[in-house]
Amino acid sequence: MRETDRRRLRRARMAALGLTPPLGTTSPGVPVSALEVARELGALQAQDYASGAWSLGVRTGLTLRQVEQAVVDRQVVRTWPMRGTIHWVPAEDARWMCELLAAPRSTSLATRFAQLGITRADVERSGAAFEEHLGRPMSRPDVAALLVEHGIDPTDQRNYHLIGYHCMTGLICQGPLIGKQPSFVLIDAWVPHSRKPSREEALAIMAERYVRGHGPVTEKDLAGWLLKPLSFTREALALVQDRLVREDLDGQVWLTHVDARPVPEGPGGVHLLPQWDEFLLGYKSRDVTLPSEHFAKVVPGRNMVFKPTLVVDGEVAGTWRREQRRDRVRVEVQPFTQLSARRWREVDRAAAAYGVFLGTEAEVVRVGPGLPAPPQVSSDAAARTGSG
Repeated sequence: MRETDRRRLRRARMAALGLTPPLGTTSPGVPVSALEVARELGALQAQDYASGAWSLGVRTGLTLRQVEQAVVDRQVVRTWPMRGTIHWVPAEDARWMCELLAAPRSTSLATRFAQLGITRADVERSGAAFEEHLGRPMSRPDVAALLVEHGIDPTDQRNYHLIGYHCMTGLICQGPLIGKQPSFVLIDAWVPHSRKPSREEALAIMAERYVRGHGPVTEKDLAGWLLKPLSFTREALALVQDRLVREDLDGQVWLTHVDARPVPEGPGGVHLLPQWDEFLLGYKSRDVTLPSEHFAKVVPGRNMVFKPTLVVDGEVAGTWRREQRRDRVRVEVQPFTQLSARRWREVDRAAAAYGVFLGTEAEVVRVGPGLPAPPQVSSDAAARTGSG
């Protein structure tokens, strides 16, 4: 693909993903909620709580405390709607998304149950126990104790897999944190209203939200996001074909929503994105945004465990890590190549925003050989002056 086309696709995706500009800046003075972001993107991968919370925060300007309040207010929940992993989804959509997409009776899950010695009786007894006792949120250790009370061994990840199974069926979902522990609760007890679309309506909702919140995309991107066959994906896309714009490029058909967010002029800026963000995890192919020569630096084990990414103008340009100190968060940034003084100031501002999200001061530490040493601008100062 020509670099000019890749650059254009990157800019459009950054807008669709609510990153450039952030969704929280589209209407000054009007805050964007976590619920609106979840609806806009369809779902946001969030198997790590801190990473998933920052995926919401970086798009909205919400603080961690405000994201957690959105969970308490039952706007969004974390659950297992697809691909066997945890996502943020609108609370009202959690049940039907799991029922349509999760497929908890898959061959891979049955194999894992057999390896762990989880029987059909264990599944039924655990479900009955959850129905009886999870009318209010219960922490993960307490859920494990509940399983023991009902004659089920929760060790060796049995607890995790039984909980995940019953989330995938739409019986339970995660509630708010209890201390530092995730909690679990019956969807019917926690969610004030669960939508009940028909199968066709549900397929159309998912296809339209995905294309609008991720485009330009290919049908294989959607199939990978849902972890469903192409036949399933094509059925969904056919239901919203009059809402899609098609473009033939590099031998593939790329899809954009007719109501795609406007793409701003100029560069896409600098972002510090979490390791599980939709920016990378939301696509089957990552060639548009992650140069192949840098893939092993972002996924060193080649096992789908991504490092948090430094993104410059819509392309992965490095990695970063956080280290929580008593009075600040230390943000170590390691670019793949040298950054200009202007780009480092943008890094400082991105780190400052992350500090605001956490409710603490952020300190940027530059990591890597041969990096230039322009005058250091504190993240607080950069945030106050808006210099750059």
